[in-house]
Amino acid sequence: MPSAGLPDSLADVLALAGVIIFATTSVAAALSALVLRKENLLYLATQLVLLLLLLHQGARWAYPLWFADAFDDRASYDRAILTLLFLALAFTADVGTRILLWRGMARSGRSAVPPLLVGTVRVLTYLFALLIVIQFVYGQSITALATLSGAFALILGLSAQTTLGEMFAGIAIALSRPFRLGDWVRVGTLDEGRVVDMTWRLVRIETRDHHTLNIPNRMVADASVYNFSHPRRTVRVSETIYLPALPEGADPAAVEQRLIDAVSQCPGVLAAPPPIAQYRGNRSGVADYRLRYVIGDYRHRDEVKDLVRRRMAEPAPAPAERRRET
Repeated sequence: MPSAGLPDSLADVLALAGVIIFATTSVAAALSALVLRKENLLYLATQLVLLLLLLHQGARWAYPLWFADAFDDRASYDRAILTLLFLALAFTADVGTRILLWRGMARSGRSAVPPLLVGTVRVLTYLFALLIVIQFVYGQSITALATLSGAFALILGLSAQTTLGEMFAGIAIALSRPFRLGDWVRVGTLDEGRVVDMTWRLVRIETRDHHTLNIPNRMVADASVYNFSHPRRTVRVSETIYLPALPEGADPAAVEQRLIDAVSQCPGVLAAPPPIAQYRGNRSGVADYRLRYVIGDYRHRDEVKDLVRRRMAEPAPAPAERRRET
């Protein structure tokens, strides 16, 4: 007969080995976090959860082997282990939310989530764990406390409805990432500009006239967002060019080629893909051309378009025969 309290099956032996391993790794993770200031709290939390799970599942041999002197009976041991287990789960959820969610939403080393929301989520996480312990571990009714907490949360939510709406809209924007700091965007029908700041309440855009647009997050979340800088910074520009009407029977290909050659020489216009010129007919005594070309950066759009228009305004070179006559 095996000794009382000792594992007497392969599963129990493996569980005992797991307890020893997870206890060792938990101590090592705690020491590294305290002494070396190493950021491994999520690893420590998962190790504690696994350790407590094994201690709970192996209570038949773990209690008489290690904890008989610390607890009066097996029921006290089970309640203590379950309490620690739920608290460890809450700690894991808290650390995981901070590392995987809040930090993932940070921009340029700065949190995009208000401290009020972070603190509220932390309090609710541990409060939920404590309510579970009180109800299911110690068998005490939490109906009155849960009702009071729900009423308080309802009053708080109604009083801060606008603020909470901006918060959650900011979280949605941070998770979907329709733009980043420095991107050139246009939100809805507002003026286009460069994104200079993103907070939990609003997005700041600096227009080409150096005006600042403060756009609430809910408006950004509900509007169409045109991003001219992401996923690529190159942008195709379309121009309508009006030139003197072509004579009857004239071939517009020569004019199209002249437009392409002129645009290709402008700084800021990319060679690939090459510019395209399309003749769209004579209208009201002028020839209508559609000119398309690609620029390397949208922020230089106005400068490049000005160069293109200036190039278009230059007189066409005289034919070779006329140059020789003069």
